[in-house]
Amino acid sequence: MRRIAGMLVFVIVFLYFSVGASPASCTQFVLVTGFEPFANYTVNPSELIAEALNGTSLGGATVVGVVLPVDFNNSVEMTFHAIEQYHPVLVISTGLNARSHTIEVEKIGVNLKRYPNGDGTWSFPRRIDKTGPFFRITLLHTNDIVRKIRDANISVQQSFFAGTYVCNALFYQMLGYANDQNRTIKVGFIHVPLLDSQDPQGMSLQTMVDAVKIAIQTSLE
Repeated sequence: MRRIAGMLVFVIVFLYFSVGASPASCTQFVLVTGFEPFANYTVNPSELIAEALNGTSLGGATVVGVVLPVDFNNSVEMTFHAIEQYHPVLVISTGLNARSHTIEVEKIGVNLKRYPNGDGTWSFPRRIDKTGPFFRITLLHTNDIVRKIRDANISVQQSFFAGTYVCNALFYQMLGYANDQNRTIKVGFIHVPLLDSQDPQGMSLQTMVDAVKIAIQTSLE
């Protein structure tokens, strides 16, 4: 009888963990971040992208969209908190490059940052991390991402300089975080242009969303 009872307990436990567990426990997450409006830009397309993708499903993963402040410290803290909460397999951050007219898939995060002085000038560049390397490179296959976005007739290019403002600082520190924590997560950054409602040479929101979707799907393959 004891042997039979033991077998029954084993079967119950096995069934619970194999078929009875909550589906959410098996869900993979992708984190997509965007930024709030800043400076003279009352609308930030990257914010709208994160909101549009939040809760959607791509490549078998659920997308969590988070909107960040344009702040060197708080943007990083909020991103790290989201990573700890959802344990995503992939993080794609997006930001606005108002001078660009294409999607820009970033390859490198540089250990430099500058602050706007408020009078149209910028501070002298300084290191983000005094002990960190000068640059960090994403593990994403950016060439494949660019090619597939271009195949969808979306204007895109690979970029090797993410600037020296909050976008680059976030990208650089996310890459360092993944490396330092021995995480298997992949980290990428995509710059987007202004909306076509903001600039005649801008891009529609749906086109931007489609480009980020392609980047996610390609990175999950």
